[in-house]
Amino acid sequence: MNRLRLHVIACPVFQRELEILAARAKTGVTFRHLEMGLHEGSTENLRAAIQGAIDGIGAGQCDVIAIGYGLCNRGVVGLAARALPVVIPRAHDCIGMLLGSSQRYLAQLEAQPGTYFQSPGWLENMPASGEVRPQNFTFGPNSNVTREQLVEKYGEENADYLLEQFNNFTRHYERLAYIATPVPGAAKWEQTAKEFARQRGWKFERLPGDLGWLRRLLDADWDEREFLILKPGERVGLRHNDQLIGAEPA
Repeated sequence: MNRLRLHVIACPVFQRELEILAARAKTGVTFRHLEMGLHEGSTENLRAAIQGAIDGIGAGQCDVIAIGYGLCNRGVVGLAARALPVVIPRAHDCIGMLLGSSQRYLAQLEAQPGTYFQSPGWLENMPASGEVRPQNFTFGPNSNVTREQLVEKYGEENADYLLEQFNNFTRHYERLAYIATPVPGAAKWEQTAKEFARQRGWKFERLPGDLGWLRRLLDADWDEREFLILKPGERVGLRHNDQLIGAEPA
């Protein structure tokens, strides 16, 4: 029986992890990694780049297209499936996917909102100047996470505190959380992260990564709680709940 042919359009922050997982994937995987700098531009540019990559898949090239991005400042909202199904993780952004779940990610932010996250992929794609690359998290007043949702989960006082911190990330970094994954040169990247934190006076903390979510993406293990599957003729719509995204007519 032929394996499902999966073409993955992904952020380069995942490149090394995905290469490792592809070697043992239950599908036949091909990749296209877009530019890391798309995160620093407009939402429209990120969306257009991903949609352009989707539209560039030729007939017969694969069976399903997988998107290696989370909600990522709403960059996936509005993406449309054309002739092939498109699978998208129901993730806020890459951090939750590297940690293995949104719950673990949110727990880290609850414990210390002023956290700058790094991983081997983040460091490999760091600007040559070594400057702090903006991390456009999907939280705060301009996100799909509302104050009411935070109040329900954390209470009034904690919700207001989290919103304040989320809205001032770049001025309130106090901790660098390095997500350790089993990529080539892992020890080098961890040492680079430690030095990055030392130079800025931030606390360093090592978090073990969990590649389960990415593995399920490549293995076509697409539970609807973790993945949205767009049928041809559907597009991504925003959802103001734990699903984050849903399908609607294109």
